[in-house]
Amino acid sequence: MSELRLSFGNVAETYRRVRPPYSRPLLDLAQEALELDAGAHVLDLGAGTGRLTEELGRRFAEVVAVEPDERMRALHGNALAGSAEAIPLQAATVDAVFVGEAFHWFDPAHAIGELARVLRPRGGLAIFWTHWWETEPPLPESALELLREPYQRFAAQRNPPWDDRFTDSPFESLRYERHEEAMVVEPDELLELYSTTSSLAAISREEREQLFAAVRPLLAGPYSLPLKHELTWTRLV
Repeated sequence: MSELRLSFGNVAETYRRVRPPYSRPLLDLAQEALELDAGAHVLDLGAGTGRLTEELGRRFAEVVAVEPDERMRALHGNALAGSAEAIPLQAATVDAVFVGEAFHWFDPAHAIGELARVLRPRGGLAIFWTHWWETEPPLPESALELLREPYQRFAAQRNPPWDDRFTDSPFESLRYERHEEAMVVEPDELLELYSTTSSLAAISREEREQLFAAVRPLLAGPYSLPLKHELTWTRLV
């Protein structure tokens, strides 16, 4: 696994505390689209510290979580060690798999086969994203230039787009739904959020503190963050 893929454990406590919550309207939509009742058995794959697991636990009778990073599992408390490429479950044991902001770290060639293996017939897959990097008003270019450098440094560790890997797979065509809202943050809160992105989590604490010390005087705030939630969903054919 890449250094970048497992970088979030470096900032696990901050990640759990400051990341925006998942969109409940999209969770409602996924539950309805995948025809899941309260008795469903679901998997939270790439569960991190358990933010999505907690939401699923309010909806479904049985929720199992799988997470590869032991530092994230330590905060989760109930996640099994495992990955999307090697899910530690028996075949045909879950009605749906939920993935929160993690699918782009999976190896799709192996993960899609594993998803099909653990799902029951006509089982569903729901993938959630929340995009929140942009701010209103925009950050000064001088601040963006400093924040961009770590992102560019780790560019080679990012996977290419994965959507087309579902073509000719055991799954139906992918479908998409979106929901937007906003939150307001002060400059220090914004930098805490940025610290939980993969590139900034991957650098050392000392480098991150030096970077933020250079960026902070450039920020005026408060800033509005447009939260662009997206649901990607499909079912086994």
